[in-house]
Amino acid sequence: MSDQNNVERARKAAETRRARALAEQRRRAAIAGGKPSELQSELLKRQLLIKQKGLSGMSDADLIAVLEAEAEAMAGPWDKYQSPATDGPWTRYAEDRGQQTGMVGQTMSGVNEGIAGILGAPVDLMTGAINMGKQGVNALAGTDLKPIENPVGGSGTFRDLLAPTISEVEPQNAAERFGRRVGMEVGAMAVPGGIMLRGAKAPLAVAGGEAASAVGSGIAGQTSREIAPENDTADFIASLAGGLSPVAASRAMRPSPKAPTLEELQAQSSAGYDAVRESGATLSPQSADALAGGIEGTFGTRPATRRMNPKAAIAAEELAGDMRQRPPTIAEVDEARQWIGDNVAGSNEAGERRLGVMMKDAIDSHLDQLQPGDVTGTNRANEVVEALTGAREKARRVHKSQLFEAEDTGLVAKGLRRAATTGTGGNEINAIRQNVRRVLENPKLRRGFSETELQAMRDIADGTPTQNALRLIGRLAPTSGALSLGGFTGAAGAAGATGNPLFIAPGIAGQTAKYLGERNTRKKIAALGELIRNGKPLPKKTASALESRVIAALLAQKALMPSFGAEGDQSAVVRALTGAVAQ
Repeated sequence: MSDQNNVERARKAAETRRARALAEQRRRAAIAGGKPSELQSELLKRQLLIKQKGLSGMSDADLIAVLEAEAEAMAGPWDKYQSPATDGPWTRYAEDRGQQTGMVGQTMSGVNEGIAGILGAPVDLMTGAINMGKQGVNALAGTDLKPIENPVGGSGTFRDLLAPTISEVEPQNAAERFGRRVGMEVGAMAVPGGIMLRGAKAPLAVAGGEAASAVGSGIAGQTSREIAPENDTADFIASLAGGLSPVAASRAMRPSPKAPTLEELQAQSSAGYDAVRESGATLSPQSADALAGGIEGTFGTRPATRRMNPKAAIAAEELAGDMRQRPPTIAEVDEARQWIGDNVAGSNEAGERRLGVMMKDAIDSHLDQLQPGDVTGTNRANEVVEALTGAREKARRVHKSQLFEAEDTGLVAKGLRRAATTGTGGNEINAIRQNVRRVLENPKLRRGFSETELQAMRDIADGTPTQNALRLIGRLAPTSGALSLGGFTGAAGAAGATGNPLFIAPGIAGQTAKYLGERNTRKKIAALGELIRNGKPLPKKTASALESRVIAALLAQKALMPSFGAEGDQSAVVRALTGAVAQ
């Protein structure tokens, strides 16, 4: 069997060598412009002889002659193959030819190694578990059950099947080492990656992400091996981080969730009200009567309340009467609310204003609790109520947002403008905090804000320990006031006179702290605005469905794939299981 294998290897090497030699001879003949050389003719004759007789029928002497002629044609020395050896010179010649390697060969060898390892991983895992069980039995019962080695269907089986495509030659340089490692990661990603493609909405995108993850894992893992060749832990951590890097890049490139703008909210609210108005939906008689009772109920049971607030009483009486006589449309109810706000809640008399606000609240409460059964005049009651609810909710967000973010009249704009009028703008943080505190301390202004929104305001008004520290140090900034500016000017003169820059260090530190404090406060104000406009906290940017599939494939690959380096061709999990057996 050994001789037959030797001859087969020699045949393959001879055919490759002969083809290269003939090509070289043809090139030389073409350059010289003459007839084929004697060596080329001799090689052609030998090629015909090989075809007629076959390598397996050639004597050792004839085979050596063919190889020698080819070696001469390629200017390769033959003497080193003439030393005595058991396998004969043709074996050493073929083996030496087999030592040639390249980037493509190493990369594809790595791909096939990865495939073999991942395909055999299930059997390897089961074998590792069985071997652990045997070790436990041996320890308890004193038996000598032998561990299973090289199980059929394990990674060794698949490696043997793919052996013709896997080079036994070690990579000869760093580029080949990286190529083989990347290839191994790509091959090992084939099975878990293929599973993650099932049911994916964008399979090509998922496949691309998995390929990028495998390449990143291979590059990072081999970089670790180049630095610490024997450190498996560093390799695992680096390859995992490298595999996650494309996912991290994809996540970073995706825009974060954004709250709607004030203009978008206004447009959405108007569209909802328009839909309700166009539907022509009206309150049912029962709903209209309940609303009329709610408006009248704001006066309580004392007749004197009506006599003391005649304008509000007349408005309530007329509105309630009209609603009972002819149930209004939903659009008309909203118009009545606005009319009360202008003519009653906006009164100069405190009692009238209070009753006007209570009447508006009664209408708001009724519309907020409106059900499809309370609506008539349309066969789309559900859609109408849904549109009304959405429009009103967005209108509330618009009102609350304008309180802070209106361009000229918002509390933030007022605070910045007041800070600027001081001449230096040094009290920007103070001015903004004071305006936010006004909302917190005014029951009328804080109405309608959720507890989450109020807490965000408290964080701005009170500040965090870090913010307060920055604010304190920021008082040393030259732009904080005339006193600080004068001190910095004197320090700058002293620094120039003495050549010691430490004189201006406090001013620079103060200016830096002031900048950071103001930026932090503005960011918190912007976050408060987004919270109000969105109606709830913005969702955090998490992994997308595509990224989740890539991460799952990578983690499965890391758990099952063969290790690269000194640990052989077993996965991390298998090594953990079999490591206990070996101890």
